[in-house]
Amino acid sequence: MRILLLHPNYHSGGAEIAGNWPPAWVAYLTGYLKAAGYTDVTFVDAMTHHLDDDQVRARIAELQPDIVGCTAITPAIYKAERLLQVAKEVNPAIVTVLGGIHGTFMYPQVLKEAPWIDAIVRGEGKQVFLNLVRAVDDGSFASDRSGVRGIAYAEADGKVVATPAEPPIQDLDRIKPDWGILEWDKYIYIPMNRRVAIPNFARGCPFTCSFCSQWKFWRDYRIRDPKAVVDEIEDLVKNHDVGFFILADEEPTIHRKKFIQFCELLIERKLDVLWGINTRVTDILRDEKLLPLFRKAGLIHVSLGTEAAAQLKLDRFNKETTIAQNKKAIQLLKDAGIVTEAQFIVGLENETAETLEETYRMARDWNPDMANWAMYTPWPFSDLFQELGDKV
Repeated sequence: MRILLLHPNYHSGGAEIAGNWPPAWVAYLTGYLKAAGYTDVTFVDAMTHHLDDDQVRARIAELQPDIVGCTAITPAIYKAERLLQVAKEVNPAIVTVLGGIHGTFMYPQVLKEAPWIDAIVRGEGKQVFLNLVRAVDDGSFASDRSGVRGIAYAEADGKVVATPAEPPIQDLDRIKPDWGILEWDKYIYIPMNRRVAIPNFARGCPFTCSFCSQWKFWRDYRIRDPKAVVDEIEDLVKNHDVGFFILADEEPTIHRKKFIQFCELLIERKLDVLWGINTRVTDILRDEKLLPLFRKAGLIHVSLGTEAAAQLKLDRFNKETTIAQNKKAIQLLKDAGIVTEAQFIVGLENETAETLEETYRMARDWNPDMANWAMYTPWPFSDLFQELGDKV
């Protein structure tokens, strides 16, 4: 059973200013497949290598895979659909599979606009994709896809079917990533000129911000054993020369006790690595006295979900924070020697020149090291997406 995983060649020009980011999903999925006995796995990173459709076509023809899997966030969906169409053009017998957040929520639309996709993996993909691989391997997928939990597909008459959901993986530490699947010399964090990794500390988020659907995608919050995460980071540093990592979580500081343990273990190991996180303002305020410990552990960059500089917008986003809290959190981080990035969302339906100016003035008053301005674009199936309707 030969499996080919693809990352589509989509470029936004935003985060890429800081470097090329390794697609960690590939390492975690490959490790999970190999642990189940499916070792013939190849990865083609069309994004990092800027591969066009013909170049991907040549790789598919060379490899002759049985299954081609591709991921897609919303902006990359058409690139991903096209790559899976290319796979079918190379060999119609290839089983084409789409994963990721867009397909999870928008599978009825995707299957109608891309009928060449044999299955969409819904939600957390490791066990679902393994279910599918096993079904292809034993022949049951061809005769009855309905037996594969966690997928969506279109029947011959176009009817879209979603099978019962696969439960979330509760013990995340049984997912052992295969970091060797990645070409590490391609993933460089430009500000430090060091290789960069994006490991997982936890999955999910207990908060329900109205512009986000991550909490719906992961369904519940689960956290790993800090020792297992630090073991993973030690492997990345010593065997793949990683010098900077960003925890992939929406908010790795939620579980205070385990995050402290994580930091203490990093200090104990004396690894030559710096790192960054995204987190909430309220966690920084809660952990004010611990910030020196975090910095000693190598935490050098915190991106705060401040989102807005007007209380009305914060309330609209269900952020459960205040303007005063945002300003204080930024100052606390700066006092601890941690580079601070404030995230702002602009462009809601009630945005005006005056509210934009207010946001700008308050951002200058807060004085973060960096400010990240994003035009409001809600995830499909987020609460605000539904509220705004055609205004999106």
